[in-house]
Amino acid sequence: MSVLNIEIKARCKYPEKIRNILKDKNAFFKGTDKQKDTYFKVKNGRLKLREGKIEYSLVYYDREDISGPKHSDVLYYHPRKENLIKQQLQKAIGILIVVNKKREIYYINNVKFHIDEVDELGSFVEIEAIDKTGNIGAEKLYEQCKEYLSLFQIQEKDLINNSYSDMLMKNDMQIIEGTIKQAVEISKQIPEFVNPYKADEYEKRLKDKWHLILIAYFKGKPAGFKAGYRIDDHFYSWMGGVIPKFRQKKIATELARSQQNRVKEKGMKTIKMKTRNKHKAMLHFALSDGFYITGLKKQNNKKETRIFLDKEL
Repeated sequence: MSVLNIEIKARCKYPEKIRNILKDKNAFFKGTDKQKDTYFKVKNGRLKLREGKIEYSLVYYDREDISGPKHSDVLYYHPRKENLIKQQLQKAIGILIVVNKKREIYYINNVKFHIDEVDELGSFVEIEAIDKTGNIGAEKLYEQCKEYLSLFQIQEKDLINNSYSDMLMKNDMQIIEGTIKQAVEISKQIPEFVNPYKADEYEKRLKDKWHLILIAYFKGKPAGFKAGYRIDDHFYSWMGGVIPKFRQKKIATELARSQQNRVKEKGMKTIKMKTRNKHKAMLHFALSDGFYITGLKKQNNKKETRIFLDKEL
């Protein structure tokens, strides 16, 4: 079943206030559900199995990571609780992370409300304007979300732009400025680097230039790196990657975000990078991160063609 959702998620300091507002609006209280959401490793969107007494479903969704109302295209499948779908998915694609929460569920017509207590994260409120038939439309759903956003007096600073799974993974992640030695050691564990650069090449490239080496740790273990340096008025993002067993945990996204924020603080307004035609995952990541292709350097072997990209900060 395919469903259009527009959703708002926010931190909730006063859950009782939200309960009282919903009660005053004669919201239907469906109950309190103790839920376990198991997220699986997928290349696009999010895939989770929700296990609860009220809600039990396999859900795939692709949602904007922005604060405020977010557009989601959602696919639901409702398996029998006794079947082996969880074990099958775990063996086939692996578990990304598990989210445990207590959820109060309310409805007013097509709008669904959650008051959540999430293990390790705290209290939240969610507003989901839902169109199951295609007769309401995204514009009306946005209006409904904004109406309840105002009614609940949710402040902009409390809006959340990602999922509970992302928040938990970010808690497990640390990004710090590192050394050439650390970058070299991580690069040796990245299979795309057939002949990874040694320390002397890093030293030659970075000498007498403002440079930045970022190291990502996941649960205390080195997971990825990103290195680059200043050229004239822009920053060149030179090398980087994530060790395979740590991929699909948004480590590359957080490394890029941290790099761009620090570069911007130094007054540089453009970041440049290049990749090869054969590195399709890197090209896709760069384009999805806001880079534009600005040039090509063709090679006899098309796979080795260099692709140049820029992003305005």
